Amino acid sequence: MFAVADALAYPEFKEAGLLDTAVVTVRYDNGAIATAEASFSAAYGYDVRGEIFGSAGMVTAGDAREHSARHYTAAGEASATTRLNIDLFHQAYTDELVSFAAAARGGEVAGARGEDARAALVIALASVASVQERRPVALAADGSLA
Repeated sequence: MFAVADALAYPEFKEAGLLDTAVVTVRYDNGAIATAEASFSAAYGYDVRGEIFGSAGMVTAGDAREHSARHYTAAGEASATTRLNIDLFHQAYTDELVSFAAAARGGEVAGARGEDARAALVIALASVASVQERRPVALAADGSLA
């Protein structure tokens, strides 16, 4: 994987290590390529989206717009955007808490597990290492940094 990041929106924070924009490219063993982009300075609202493109179709999830209504005028198009993460993820957060409480009472663990969190952390750490070292970083088959 290879990552680049910079303080583009807030360059005054670069010396402190606060990088507000990043792009990560991953090449999988089977040849597939994935990219992830992140910025915490989207002035138009809280924006979390995902897209997967394949030879047989695509999947998209998320939308920066608050709803599907759009307003068209001579000046162009406008639509309301989601401003806060709680607006976008309220139901997901509620479902997570309900699931956690059920698991704490001895029920089955639903959703992400510890190994999923660890895998996400390893990918994040590899991305940070790639930015700092300015080179691609490999992950071992066991999920650790190679």
